[in-house]
Amino acid sequence: MPSIVLSPFQMLTVRKSLSAASAAAFLCTGACQSGERQANETGNAANAAEHQTVPKLPLPAPQPPMSREQLLLASVRAASAFAAGTDDMQLQKSLANKNYELRIRFGCQGPDKAGTDEPLAWTYDSKTRALKIRATPQLSSKDAPVRAVAGDAFETVEGFWLRRPWLLEPVCPSTGAGSAANAGSPQLPPDLVGIAQFFTSTGPRTFRRSGRAYEATKKLESDQPPTGGFDLVLKGRLVPLPDGRIIACTRSEGGGRPACLISVEFGKVSIERADTHEQLAQWGSG
Repeated sequence: MPSIVLSPFQMLTVRKSLSAASAAAFLCTGACQSGERQANETGNAANAAEHQTVPKLPLPAPQPPMSREQLLLASVRAASAFAAGTDDMQLQKSLANKNYELRIRFGCQGPDKAGTDEPLAWTYDSKTRALKIRATPQLSSKDAPVRAVAGDAFETVEGFWLRRPWLLEPVCPSTGAGSAANAGSPQLPPDLVGIAQFFTSTGPRTFRRSGRAYEATKKLESDQPPTGGFDLVLKGRLVPLPDGRIIACTRSEGGGRPACLISVEFGKVSIERADTHEQLAQWGSG
């Protein structure tokens, strides 16, 4: 085969072509590697985002139930609005379905005599060490303030009047000298604040007491009767009345401070010793 002899010009042309091809190949290789690298980085970022755990937002802390103090202050505001003729409906609606825990202190003066008709009472037999406690719902639809609030919308109303509603804490009143309210048979002012469950004729009758008291008997381990009284503990939720109010007020006898009723559901009722906080009995599970 005859050999091919290229002229100097042709050889220069071939060199330029080879150089251009090499440069193009180099550029393609770099661009391809860069594109592949970007694609890999994009894919890795997508995979990382896909598998990344989304941080969970903290759940709101449950609100504590409204206390005796909060309920009594709310009743003062409701009484003020009623007496002044102002509209407090928005404030009332803000209370709807809130949980509450109300403590009513009783038995501060020591054990009652057997056969007493006091709604909140206790007796103690030192011979048998038997402690008997009774808490009878004394608020009913027969009371004038209750009738004024309930009208004909409810078949019956059951609950408790809060004696000494000026005590924001569940404590026994001071035994300071000259305090008529702390005598053996205290002459308390008319009932002004009550907590009650309103029952319609079509509602369930499961939680009605129908005059029955919450009663318990416990034999103490030693002959040491309780001191400082007992706490009747009421727990549940605030329930709106037909007009949307939680605390309904009406005129009281004598034209003084309005009488107010707090509408609730009694989910759980219990009795505790004030000195040891021991729970002696419980009804319901709310």
